[in-house]
Amino acid sequence: MNGEVIRTEEALVSVMEPIYLGIFEGIKAYVEGDILGEGRLNIFQWKPHIDRLWRSAAVCGIKIPYTKEELLETTRETIRANGFRTNVYIQPRIWPKAGTGRYLAEEFHVVIPVWRFETRLGRDNPRFSQERRFMVSSWRRISSDALPPQAKAWANYANSGLAAREARRLGYDGAIFLDRRGFVSEGTGACLMIVRDGKVITPPVTASILESITRGTFLRMLPEDLGIPVEVRDITRVELYASDEAFLCGTGAEVTPITSVEDIPLGEEYPGPITRRIAEYYAEVLAGNVEKRRGWLTPV
Repeated sequence: MNGEVIRTEEALVSVMEPIYLGIFEGIKAYVEGDILGEGRLNIFQWKPHIDRLWRSAAVCGIKIPYTKEELLETTRETIRANGFRTNVYIQPRIWPKAGTGRYLAEEFHVVIPVWRFETRLGRDNPRFSQERRFMVSSWRRISSDALPPQAKAWANYANSGLAAREARRLGYDGAIFLDRRGFVSEGTGACLMIVRDGKVITPPVTASILESITRGTFLRMLPEDLGIPVEVRDITRVELYASDEAFLCGTGAEVTPITSVEDIPLGEEYPGPITRRIAEYYAEVLAGNVEKRRGWLTPV
């Protein structure tokens, strides 16, 4: 926090801090060789993540008082100080300091918490195959002329929170947004991909989605490594209902299969064969077991 590694219970700020004006990034580090085991950690796609943090800062008028290399070394130091040897979540958070003008602030807090998490990936992991019923939210995804959905800003997640609470209240496991035009956008915290006739289809950035690092990774990885064709285009609500498979992808979601939407089952097999194939290969990439993709990993 602000240049020092400190205990979580000591990382305190005033209740007057304008945290809601901040930005953040979601990054993960996985165990080398076997992401369900213990051992040396590699950060996945550090550079694209940290580049997106800088873009979010530019859009939101935030000045990051450290270099990208300094944030990397601080992240490594924090993971090592905790002695972590299992998968960890890394979440850089930046917001204006109280009393520095808020909207035109010149000074900012920089905090990088890290904590353990349980992956849903890995061979025979029961968490991957859990059934997940989704609904189409009555809340629309925020439009880019109101808030910047392509930036990872805290304010945007109030939109997600409303949709997630609606889904839970109605007995669903999650929600999918439509954009202001009525086309499919994304989930409440992850991008959406559907499968139709062996092809993976995902909405464009213009559908008010976050510029997801995982989505970008898949757009390259699926056709190049797995021979799965990918199409980026608008998706109608009807196409979503009629898809053979659907899954969320993101740092937090990893690969999250969706069983049904509005209680309409997707396909004849769950998880779908293409979703399962993608998840299994992605787990190998994260573990550093795919030599051609070792460049996506940064050792801790």
